[in-house]
Amino acid sequence: MSPTSAETLEEILQLRSRDGTALTVRRVRPRGEVRARLGWVHGVAEHGGRYLDTLRHFADLGFDSAVIDLRGHGTSGGRRVFVNRWGEYLDDTEALFAHLRDEGSAPLFAVGHSMGALVLTRTLQDRLGRLPSLAGAVILSPFFGLKMQLPIWKEVAGRAMSRVAPWFAMPTDLDVAHLSKDAAVGQAYRDDPLVSHKATSRWFTEAIAQHALVQEQADLVDLPVLVMHGEDDAITCVEATKSFFGRIAAEDKELRLWPGLRHELLNEVEKADVRAHLGAWLDKRLG
Repeated sequence: MSPTSAETLEEILQLRSRDGTALTVRRVRPRGEVRARLGWVHGVAEHGGRYLDTLRHFADLGFDSAVIDLRGHGTSGGRRVFVNRWGEYLDDTEALFAHLRDEGSAPLFAVGHSMGALVLTRTLQDRLGRLPSLAGAVILSPFFGLKMQLPIWKEVAGRAMSRVAPWFAMPTDLDVAHLSKDAAVGQAYRDDPLVSHKATSRWFTEAIAQHALVQEQADLVDLPVLVMHGEDDAITCVEATKSFFGRIAAEDKELRLWPGLRHELLNEVEKADVRAHLGAWLDKRLG
């Protein structure tokens, strides 16, 4: 990648997950002093490239950011939107933070959006002792439950095929208008060649199984945490987010609900306000 300005540097890195799967990481960092580092995990069927505008914004504020393409997403290896077990995503996330641990000493924060928020939270619950020390976590529009109603036939088919043909893929049927009030965001998503529009049956059953676990183990999340969700999110369930937040053990926790905002808070019409709130939260934890 080429730098977008004289103030930032961009690069693409290649990591390996525990089982050897190739993982792409996009990094955007300031040329000057690094105030903190941010490790980002994206949502289902998309990729880290969709976050570059946000990463550039935070690089201008002194944050060194890296976003991973999870296996089966973007330009990383693996069958598209498929895992044998959810722990493979946790392995990928652990690989990202192991890399970041060796890439500097500035405070390190973890950020996850949608499915990435579910992956990140399960990593915090299951692998916290194997991660580098984190100054905090940011959970955006988490996929702790579905708001969009799945047809019964699709749910039954997904569960059945997960046992006999786990790689069987079905359309996600995502309405891109639910991503953001900015129609250009939906159009770009639809036209993006690195966005998948199908998900496999094993991905489905593994994801659904995490919803109960993430609630049952919420008290294991004991670090500063910011949870944000748009109240007009028609994809992931705001009520599940509220339930999770109420169970978090951390004393330093904040739930910010955004009236009128849809699923992709950082791509919304009001993204400047969302970025400002996130930036202020980070600033406060940096003292």
